[in-house]
Order: sequence, then structure tokens, then C-alpha cells
Amino acid sequence: MQLSRWQWISFLVGLAILLLGGILLFRGEEKVTIQAAEAVQSELPELPAGLPARLGDLEFRVVRERRKVMAVKFSTGEQVWESDGLEAWIVPGAAFPLDVSPEGYLWVANVGRKRLEQLDPQSGTFIASWVPAEPFAGCCNPVRFAALGGGRFLTMEKGRRQARLYAPSGELLEIIVPDLSASEFNYEIRKTPDKIYLIDHQSDFGQARIWEFDPHE
Repeated sequence: MQLSRWQWISFLVGLAILLLGGILLFRGEEKVTIQAAEAVQSELPELPAGLPARLGDLEFRVVRERRKVMAVKFSTGEQVWESDGLEAWIVPGAAFPLDVSPEGYLWVANVGRKRLEQLDPQSGTFIASWVPAEPFAGCCNPVRFAALGGGRFLTMEKGRRQARLYAPSGELLEIIVPDLSASEFNYEIRKTPDKIYLIDHQSDFGQARIWEFDPHE
């Protein structure tokens, strides 16, 4: 069957309308998707800067590439000591945190051995180790921690993907955050004189999340 000229024109016009409608529908869907992605993004509010790991004129640092902990004089930059801990530091990844408690105790996470080690801040000599009553999960933990007053520890742990509060005995006191995101690179503990901020920079919920913890309670 042959179509007349007017039938062909009507057919082509209808086809053009269908194509144009499909293009507009695709663009509309694309726009909705972008708006939805932007809606779940949130900027991290301005928070106080964290306290450096210092005691008097001594500042404590880690050198991950060499698996060393060291103390330098803050005023001059002169190195005072360098420490391997008890049996050397095992650092499989990027996490190699340390902290100074309010009482002036220096603690370093030997993440590959899944324990915290206390060093003499004046000499770097090993003093003691601490482990939780229920051993840390995974290959290496804690990836972040804060040494609190009275011998308590606040940790951010991969594997379990939780932030936890422990007693000096190692007993679990409280699960502060039950559902951290999958990557340890998103975790941060920012310690200030009055508050401790636990931050998950890119959570599975699509936005940064912040929890405030009062270390004096």
C-alpha cells in the first residue's frame, strides 16, 4: 500500500513529535537525578581545631614510612627521641594515631598488633600496653582513638565500623556510633579542651555526620 503525500507528511510530523518528546523526557529525568544528588550533599560546619599531641615543649609525631614515633622540641624542632615501641610498630595502612591523655600519658596505636602502647614522653621507652576485653576486630585497629581522663579510651574502629568507649580495664562502656561508613579514611577524631568531635566525612548516608562527646562526663 502506497501512502499519499499528505499521509507521509503527517507520519513524519508525528515521528518528529515523538522524538522531541523523548529528548525532553530524558533531559527532565537527568535534571531530577542531579537535583537529588545535590540535595544529599552537606558541607561540614566550621569546628574548633584539634589539639596537637604536646606535653610542655615536647610535640609527638609518627613517621609512617619508617614505622617510628618521635618527640621533637616544639620551640626549636630538635628531635629528642625516636621509639620502636615494644616490638616494633606494625602499620599495614595509613592509620598510625597517637594521643596524650589529660594526665600526660602518651599512647600510640600499634594497629597491626591491635593494641595501644604507652611510652614515656621524656624518653620514648615502652611502659605498658592496653587491649580491650573483647579483642579489636579486623586486621588492624583502632584506626582513630582519643586517650581520655581516668584511663578511658574512645575509639573509631574499622571492621566493626563503630565508635566505642572503653574503661581502663578494657570493658566496653558504650557504643557511641553503631554505623560508621565503610572506609577508615573518612574517620576523624578532633579533640578540643571541652569537646571531642567524631566525624564521618563521607558516610553511607551520603553526607558528613558529626557527633559531640563530652570527655568530662
